Amino acid sequence: MSEKRGLKALEEWCRRVTQGHKDVSIRNMTTSWRDGLAFCAIIHHYCPELINYDALSKENIYQNNDTLCVVLFPAFSVAEKELGIPALLEAADMVECVEPDPLSIATYLSQLYQYFEGKDGRYAKMYKPKSFQVGGC
Repeated sequence: MSEKRGLKALEEWCRRVTQGHKDVSIRNMTTSWRDGLAFCAIIHHYCPELINYDALSKENIYQNNDTLCVVLFPAFSVAEKELGIPALLEAADMVECVEPDPLSIATYLSQLYQYFEGKDGRYAKMYKPKSFQVGGC
């Protein structure tokens, strides 16, 4: 079997790291991300102390994409403030669009992937959230 590349490989990585998270099913690079749970699940997979995943609800798209986590930062802001990943998306974008822009989703996911899994990714070297001094990530 040949090695997956590009968007298919990114989608497969997303499926792998979100597996077991309630109400997350990665089927595509648009509607699978709209409710925000998959973004939260990726961050939670690597850094569970940054996102209180159990407090999220599939029905509350705005809250999931702009959720309060343990450190009281909105979800997209967690990646920006704690991980240094620019917030390319906003909660309002996800609420207003029935089908979010796949290129924006893929670009943002690529940044998360490079951070957590890339050979030169900051997480691979060492990660200590700015708001935490002990445990986790």
